[in-house]
Amino acid sequence: MERTRLQGHFHFVYIIKIIQKGIVLCLVPLVQALLDFDLESLYRALGQDAAILAALALAGGLLWGRTGYRLTDGALALERGLLVRRRSCLLRSEVAVLEQARPPWLRLTGATRLTVYLARGRGQSRATVYLPRRQAAAVAEVLLPVRSDAVLFAPTRAERMRLTMVSANLAATGALVLVSAAQTRKLFGQGLEQRLSELTLGQLAQVERLLELVLPAGLAWLATMIFALWGLALFWSLLSTAGFRVCRSGGVILAKGGWGNHLERRIAAGAISCCEVRLTPTARLLRRRPVYLSAGSYRGGDMPVLVYKPGDEALVQALLPGFSPDPPAPGILAGRGLGLFLWKGAAGFGFFAALMGVSLWRLPQATPLLAIPLLLCLGLVLAGLEAWATEGVSQAPGGPIAAQYTRCFTRRIVWVLTGDVSLTCRQTPFSESVGRCSLELQLPCRLRVRVRAVKQWEASRLKLAL
Repeated sequence: MERTRLQGHFHFVYIIKIIQKGIVLCLVPLVQALLDFDLESLYRALGQDAAILAALALAGGLLWGRTGYRLTDGALALERGLLVRRRSCLLRSEVAVLEQARPPWLRLTGATRLTVYLARGRGQSRATVYLPRRQAAAVAEVLLPVRSDAVLFAPTRAERMRLTMVSANLAATGALVLVSAAQTRKLFGQGLEQRLSELTLGQLAQVERLLELVLPAGLAWLATMIFALWGLALFWSLLSTAGFRVCRSGGVILAKGGWGNHLERRIAAGAISCCEVRLTPTARLLRRRPVYLSAGSYRGGDMPVLVYKPGDEALVQALLPGFSPDPPAPGILAGRGLGLFLWKGAAGFGFFAALMGVSLWRLPQATPLLAIPLLLCLGLVLAGLEAWATEGVSQAPGGPIAAQYTRCFTRRIVWVLTGDVSLTCRQTPFSESVGRCSLELQLPCRLRVRVRAVKQWEASRLKLAL
């Protein structure tokens, strides 16, 4: 019989997450009445909301009383459900990554979102619960204990700024802004959305007027939006990387940091499935290489574990002893067709070049706007040329499989450190005639690595690490 180390109920935030839609339905008529300054509607809305909230509180109390967790020396048991009980057991030996997140709204309530990623990639591969801060820390210390805080990577000053710029995700920030705008319109109606839009657009219009001094009107507005989204991405990344540091204690890698949005990840070194370097355009300009680790069902997240400059591979070796991030040897270019790597960018370039030619003849004012997708497609053509010269896969004797491939503008180098991976070779009649194939590797974290136009004999010589 295993000794019980800790047990209790989930944090009440767990109930709020379940009944949040009902709470939002209560707030919508109340906010609308306040915006319209209608006292009679406000009193009526308050009465309706009080009844709904009482019913939700009763249901939430019953549900909270039937949920909980139990932590032993070897497992974490979770219980959920009101009418239909669901019990799950997460074995300590199967835990690959443990993540503690405390965004601002959880910090106000003293809660922590605890996410456990298991080493297996099938079935229930992860579980998320909300626990009080101290209890979540105690669970983390039992499942993946950290005995010392010997810092391996703690960027300051210029290196901190480089980490911030490398971690900034413009696409994710833009999607977040669009979703937030849609949710604002859906929840609070057109009135509040119109007021916020007028305030935001008024500030952006001033920046646009400055850019119109050197750019056409359409390009000035586009540059203003890119500038605003990039500023938001940098600000969020700056908050997320505050106090960021990486430690290694025995078989556990600890990465934590963030101001306001505190995040801590514990990665079991024995469960790491791959090490990945993503060379984005920003990383190339800064001459830095961000490193991401995948373990079990955990895919690497949006924050690199560390950032190093070429020639400083010893930092990666200190994090992963016995591993050297040597790039794969370049493949043989003879018989490798350019069309496989250039067709997407070339097709887009031809299409927008034709549109630009028509605009010069019929609609000259639209020409500057068409120049932007034309330049992006030209960049894709150049990235395809680089992929044609650099994509490949190799394996040193007794070492891991190293694959290098390009997606859009990002060149990725992946080292496979596990034997739990599937390899698939795909051939067309043409590629078979030249002795080449497309090699696809699938990891437990559902990461797919596809390397194009690999020599068939190179793919057949690969050996999985056992």
